[in-house]
This record gives sequence, C-alpha cells and structure tokens, in this order.
Amino acid sequence: MLPRLPKSNERCETAVSERARVAIDTSVVIAGLLSWHEHHLAALHVLEEALGDKSLVLPGPALIEAYSVMTRLPAPHRVRPPEAHALLEGTFEDSALVVTLTANELWRFVRTLSSNQTVGGRSYDAHILACADKANASVLLTFNERDFLALAHPEIEIRVPGR
Repeated sequence: MLPRLPKSNERCETAVSERARVAIDTSVVIAGLLSWHEHHLAALHVLEEALGDKSLVLPGPALIEAYSVMTRLPAPHRVRPPEAHALLEGTFEDSALVVTLTANELWRFVRTLSSNQTVGGRSYDAHILACADKANASVLLTFNERDFLALAHPEIEIRVPGR
C-alpha cells in the first residue's frame, strides 16, 4: 500500500484542481530521451503528447534519478554530465511541471513510510508517487508497472506507454 502523504494546508502553487495531469517516472524519461532504448518510440510518443498539451508532471526525484542513470550507463551509452543536463533541461524545463516535496512534506512522508513499514527501493517509488499526487496527476507512466502497482494509489492510474 502506498505510504500516503498526509495532506496539509500547503498546496502546490501550480497544481490543478482536477486530476488531469500525466506524471512520468525515470524509466519513461530515460527511454524517451535515449534513442537506442528498446522502449524509445513508445516513451517518445507519450512524452510528446503530454509536453504538447502542457499536462506533464516530472517528479523531482525522477529528474535526479534520470540524470544519475544517464551519467552512469555502461559505454557506449553513458551520457556526459553536460549533455545529460542539456538534454533534461532542454526537454523539460519550459514544458513540464517539476514537483518536489517541501521539507515539512518530506518529514511527514518519511513518517508515513515508517508507519506503513515501507522499506528499500519501494521508498523511492513512493516518493515519485507522492510528487505526482501533489501535482494532482491522474496517471503515472512507467515501464516498471509492478513496482508502482504494489503501492496501490487509489487516485493515480499506473500505465505502461504503448500498451
């Protein structure tokens, strides 16, 4: 079950009132930006669509993880840090809503992880979902469907691009 972030009086200043946004995880960022990736075309299609209608949510932790993954891939696929930065910034800076949790929200989130006995890598996935929830996303696109379905978020549909 997803460690639900308790709602506070703080609101994401750019959040929409209805769940109409599409969030993406790291797997979709990587596949969409790197043309050699086996899921490139499916990811590229959903990225272009969401970027075009200004509905894309990029959770902050997915942005950092995408940079990390791109810069540590094995040769010949590794992307140099300046190119990784330019690719991420050029694609998402002006077209996606990047959402992070505030310090208070992070402490509540960690408390919720603890009380729900959420451990290991599932904590990172839950963080991505918490950012998507903060932005009122109705869908999270991922190629790691099973990881996110295990968190059972009732208001965010988990969808695999191209399916």
